Amino acid sequence: MSLNHRQLHRLHRIESGLLRSDPQLAAMLAMFGRLSASQQLPAWEQLASRPDRIRQAAALIVTAVTVLATAIAHLLVAIRGLVSAVVMGDRARPATQPAPASPPRDDRQGRNPAQGS
Repeated sequence: MSLNHRQLHRLHRIESGLLRSDPQLAAMLAMFGRLSASQQLPAWEQLASRPDRIRQAAALIVTAVTVLATAIAHLLVAIRGLVSAVVMGDRARPATQPAPASPPRDDRQGRNPAQGS
């Protein structure tokens, strides 16, 4: 990890302030730094490199464009349905014709069972 000049200067000021205020703590931190210098950081503590960040940003952009295109397509379908319903008006509904009335049935003896006898 590389730091710019301003960050390095800040760290140096913090270190010199710590050395002046608590030299024993500064000595313990220096020993810890020497002992842990050869060890790698866990993956969850490491920063992503520039190519990784660019790849992640590109994937997010592609996902956002895909979601936006799908939303626009659904919106256009809804608008088309609304316009066709307004333009067609009553013609959009199929005409319903009343069912023909069936004549009363007679049983074998010529009587109408619906009327009773």
